[in-house]
Amino acid sequence: MAPQAPKPKNAERSISWFKRFQYDKERDSPSDARNVLLVIATLIAAVTFQAGVNPPGGVWQDDGDKENPHVAGRAIYASQISPYYVFLLSNTLALSASILVITSLTYRFPFHFEIWVATASMMITYASAIFAVTPRTSVRFRYLLITAVVPFVTRFLIQMLKKFRKSKKRAWSHKLSACDQEVDGQTGQRHPLTLRNPERSISWFKRFQYDKERDSPSDARNVLLVIATLIASVTFQAGVNPPGGVWQDEGGGKEFHAPGSAIYASRKSPYYVFLLSNTLAFSASLLVITSLTYRFPFHFEIWVATASMMITYASAIFAVTPRDSVRFRFILITAVVPFVARFLIQMLKKFRKGKKRAWSNKLSACDQEVDGQTGQRV
Repeated sequence: MAPQAPKPKNAERSISWFKRFQYDKERDSPSDARNVLLVIATLIAAVTFQAGVNPPGGVWQDDGDKENPHVAGRAIYASQISPYYVFLLSNTLALSASILVITSLTYRFPFHFEIWVATASMMITYASAIFAVTPRTSVRFRYLLITAVVPFVTRFLIQMLKKFRKSKKRAWSHKLSACDQEVDGQTGQRHPLTLRNPERSISWFKRFQYDKERDSPSDARNVLLVIATLIASVTFQAGVNPPGGVWQDEGGGKEFHAPGSAIYASRKSPYYVFLLSNTLAFSASLLVITSLTYRFPFHFEIWVATASMMITYASAIFAVTPRDSVRFRFILITAVVPFVARFLIQMLKKFRKGKKRAWSNKLSACDQEVDGQTGQRV
């Protein structure tokens, strides 16, 4: 018998690196996959948000003339209409898809309401920033709105298609079960008829939801802190450097402006929307950070840093906003809203728990009274 040739080293590489690192639900826990997806989606959301607020190429610092018409505060890149269109559509699609991932995978997390508020406000801030730096003649804004909705509509249609296919499989399963019983009655033997690839009992949405029995609090907390920190950083930056930049000189006449004030502030209503939504996202993310770092080592320093960061943000807003453009008390109220909302939610939960406890005590008292009258345990 001829001796077998020795196996070459590393001959066991039957699985390529691509397949090896793919998600395998039998090997990888849902929490690990979810946490990685959330970190990736948050990073994408942060950089695309920043790209929309401060477009590539910068903005015009002054108004143009008849030969070179342009408006101060508008994107220089917008003079190239087609490339700028591609930039806006692709950037908006990336931001919208990443926010869909964040909102879907943080459902039922602790503080998921604050995360949803922050991401929704972040999306409004992004839209307001795009409105600030984009000339009306360059872009049809309805196309941007359609692009932002595409990931949500696509995911909805995919889920509806999956439900339709599951219901169709269920109908076929019932038909096969009826045929199985009929065959058993005629032959007197068991002939099970089954479908290949039986339907998955748990959808991806439920599989990746936070489950306090399965997921460790530390993993969920760490991911939420990453999301909240990145949202806080980009919204802070947007407040300090508003979209459209600031005036470099002093203007006169009807359109008076002071140097250092936001060019966007000349359009009061859109600028109001930008400030309120950006402040709401920033405040909600700081609430998550301060709440989840409580009793951490150095949590006092973290609280001091976040409080100082909030004061810095307020000072920056005060610096770039003309006094006649905004009522600052409305911005202050917006900043307080997430904290008040969380306080009310906690009070409501305590009230409901107290009510349940009172009903439980009443039922226990009635139980003891019935036991005393009947002499039996009821």
